Amino acid sequence: MPARTITLDEHAADRVIEVRAGTRVLIRLHSTYRSAPTSSDTRTLAPVDRSVTTPTRTCEPGAGCGIAFADFAARRAGTAQILAHRNSCGEARPCGPGQGDFAVTIKIT
Repeated sequence: MPARTITLDEHAADRVIEVRAGTRVLIRLHSTYRSAPTSSDTRTLAPVDRSVTTPTRTCEPGAGCGIAFADFAARRAGTAQILAHRNSCGEARPCGPGQGDFAVTIKIT
């Protein structure tokens, strides 16, 4: 039986997502102003490949168009957070309260 894969984006922020060991967790955050997502516990939720931020050429320069993405593998039972941060919420516009940090908790059974 192939491993299950789930894909999460900004809508998963501040949520707890339960998965089984062996699940692949894909993170897609739609802004190049975000740092590449990382795991708080790589023994539990391990990166499959390096996280990257990829711009797209579909909008005006400075608009932050693109995707910060990462792939993780749920290795063993436990809990880990996937974290990303941004300092800017638009060209030369600092983020307000609650806009800068992305965190989703992954509970592995």
